[in-house]
Amino acid sequence: MITDVHTHFWTPDHQGSPWSDGLQRVNRKLSEEEIDRVTLESYIHRVAPAERTIVFGLQAFASGIVVPNDAIADFVRRVGGHTVGFMSVDPTRHDACDEIERCHAELGLQGIKLGPIYQGTSPLHPLTLRVFKTAERLGLPVMIHQGAIFASAGRLADSVALLLDDVAIAFPDLRIVIAHMGHPWIYETVTVMRRHANVYADTSAIPSRPTVLANALVAAKEYGVLHRVLFGSDSPMVSAESAVDGLHKVVAQTQRHGYTAITDEELHDLLHRPAFELLGITDPVTETAPDLAPTRS
Repeated sequence: MITDVHTHFWTPDHQGSPWSDGLQRVNRKLSEEEIDRVTLESYIHRVAPAERTIVFGLQAFASGIVVPNDAIADFVRRVGGHTVGFMSVDPTRHDACDEIERCHAELGLQGIKLGPIYQGTSPLHPLTLRVFKTAERLGLPVMIHQGAIFASAGRLADSVALLLDDVAIAFPDLRIVIAHMGHPWIYETVTVMRRHANVYADTSAIPSRPTVLANALVAAKEYGVLHRVLFGSDSPMVSAESAVDGLHKVVAQTQRHGYTAITDEELHDLLHRPAFELLGITDPVTETAPDLAPTRS
């Protein structure tokens, strides 16, 4: 069963400048379809062949995108099946932690999506640290965009994946997923993963940068953390089918030309990783979640 841990929901009503300007540039590069609106039909189409998915919006006032968490919860109900929702909160808002509590208790959202650079802040800012503390206390995994972005908000210096080493030290029971393998800082990402057994990464978006993806996968294997790399597409920007195809092509390239090749078995394991179980997420179909004590390195 393929699990796609990185899919988005939004509509044009949720988006303004500068986000909408940057998204149009991404649209022209990556997709023949409009990507500023996600519908039930388009979502189901673009996440195939994944059978389990995690979907979220983003709340980043500095970047001009605010997707209400109630809209995410409603979308999850409409999709049904093996789809779970993550909330997003903007750490710069005074009520961020209250919103986490509400979304967890009332909406049934099972994780948190953060993008500190989109949100004009740092993962080490006290306002962001309180979000991590709340997530750890509630047992909620955090998906974090810690890497380059297409918008003009924030500072690149605050998006380096190495900063998450301090977060993982401060919150050892917090499960963290570094989106897009932290590109372009892929080596920093795998180094942090090596030190902290609760830190994961996903492959979303980077099949469109095959050299980056090849280097990221090889580095993850050489640092002994390939088993914590999860499949993600970045739908609607990249469909799951396209992401799977990109992974197959890149893996074939490593087998032909790489010093360290990714095997077909390793690719199969990556695509079929039990991400829900690893992240402590309840499957809405089976209504069960693993009783996992977070693993410390």
